[in-house]
Amino acid sequence: MLIASLSFVNTHAEEMSWGRFDTHIELFHYDINGQEDQDSRATVLGGYLHYISRPVYHFGVGVKQYLSDLIFYSKNPALTSLTDSAGEDINPLSELYAYYETERFALKLGKQQLSTPLLNDDTTRLIPFSYRGVTSRISWNTDTFLALGYITGFRANNSEDYTPYTSSGLAEDGVAYLGFHTQFGAVKHQWYYYHAPKLYNTLHMEVSASTPYNSSKTLLYGVQAIYTFDNAEESHTITGDNGGGDVRLIAAKVGIASQKFSYIGSLSYNLGEDGINRGYGGLSSLYTSSMITTGKKRGHPFAKSMKVHYKYYSSGKEKEYSSALHFTNVTYGDDAANPINAFYIDHKFKFRPREYILLRFEKQWIAEEDDKSYFRIISAYTF
Repeated sequence: MLIASLSFVNTHAEEMSWGRFDTHIELFHYDINGQEDQDSRATVLGGYLHYISRPVYHFGVGVKQYLSDLIFYSKNPALTSLTDSAGEDINPLSELYAYYETERFALKLGKQQLSTPLLNDDTTRLIPFSYRGVTSRISWNTDTFLALGYITGFRANNSEDYTPYTSSGLAEDGVAYLGFHTQFGAVKHQWYYYHAPKLYNTLHMEVSASTPYNSSKTLLYGVQAIYTFDNAEESHTITGDNGGGDVRLIAAKVGIASQKFSYIGSLSYNLGEDGINRGYGGLSSLYTSSMITTGKKRGHPFAKSMKVHYKYYSSGKEKEYSSALHFTNVTYGDDAANPINAFYIDHKFKFRPREYILLRFEKQWIAEEDDKSYFRIISAYTF
């Protein structure tokens, strides 16, 4: 399987007396070469138009319209997730909300994109996930704040519709969440509780830190845990890799970083009977996940990953050339699934902030199954 993606991005942001306006144009080509039923390719031209009004007495509105339209020849385009499930163009309204904002309090009501561990964008395709509901943030400072939300509509990255169906199943009563972020010295804490009465409840916890090793190097380390409980009846949940059964995931990372070089090694193990690949929407956050391989599935996966990043040229804050290598190995307890080995290597040439060319090659080996290879070229430009 060979995947090639080519994207050209042109983003323009302008601050005006009546608000902020952004435009984004992207050309994305995706080519999957595999067995006949998996062979697919698509090229889309799209992007978004984004507007946030200047607040009046702390009130304002925001709107974000995405476009992703097929151009040129395509084959089984739905398999690329650049179109809808029928292989047609997708042009969703990802954000349409009213907001209220002060220095310490923010509130949004309507359609919006989210960035939480189990409800997020998943920006691996042109179109992200988005949601409908009410969210708020209560801040004490830049490091310490509460994030709260109640979500009743869920839109996947290959759909225009907001429905009660999450990535894990039918959430008739919606999904509520409460998150807490803080920092004590060099140690950051992130704790999230998700409450979905007709699905399952989840705790997502992360503690991470970075401390100086010497004058030029920094130690990085952290731990994560994902724990689900109070699972609902099977008629609502999708069992397997997206919740529905108990998930008991633990993960840890340790690494070292300098101005030019970083190395991070990670481990994760799922003691539970089910997986949680996507959570309630987007992609669930776990240290050992890579672009193509994950330790978040069922079958008691034990995942090991290594990521090396090297910056071999840098000129001030703008121009920078770098390379990265990410290797992942996943084995399963009781031979529940075949072992997986995967790696990707990329080279990124950044000419100015948000102006770059990225080359990435990815390969995956699954025992007793066909190998898969992926190749991506991404070009981005901002002015």
